Amino acid sequence: MSEARKALRAAVRGAWDTNKALISIQDELTKKGYALLHAGYKKCITEGDEPVKKCYRDVATEKKLSEEYRSIWGAK
Repeated sequence: MSEARKALRAAVRGAWDTNKALISIQDELTKKGYALLHAGYKKCITEGDEPVKKCYRDVATEKKLSEEYRSIWGAK
C-alpha cells in the first residue's frame, strides 16, 4: 500500500508542478489561506493560551477555510 501511495503522490505532485491550471488553483488556495488565516494564526502564537494545533484548527473552522477552498475548486 505504501508504494501505491508514493506513486500516486508523485503523479499528483508532477501535475501540480507542471499543469498551468493546477498551478493557478494552488496560487489561489495559497492566497486565500493566507488572507483568511494569517492574523488568527499570529494571534495563536503571540497571545494563545491553548495548544497551537487546537488554536489553528479553531481559526480555520471560524474562517470556514474548507468552504472557501471548496469554492476555489468549484466543489460545493
